[in-house]
Amino acid sequence: MGVYLSTPKTEKFSEDGQNENVRYGLSSMQGWRATMEDAHAAYPDLDSSTSFFGVYDGHGGKYMRSVISEFS
Repeated sequence: MGVYLSTPKTEKFSEDGQNENVRYGLSSMQGWRATMEDAHAAYPDLDSSTSFFGVYDGHGGKYMRSVISEFS
């Protein structure tokens, strides 16, 4: 089996939000991988004129995406 499952995990995590300037939505699904390796960051109110959105692909492993997402 290795890093892949015999059937995909199809449960989805979804989130949405907005402020006076932007609306956003996101969704993630583990799929065929043995563990969820991706992460995201959504900060619509980083400051009075800035929003930040990030998607972190887990190709560096789940440790790396968790470290990076902590700093965003």
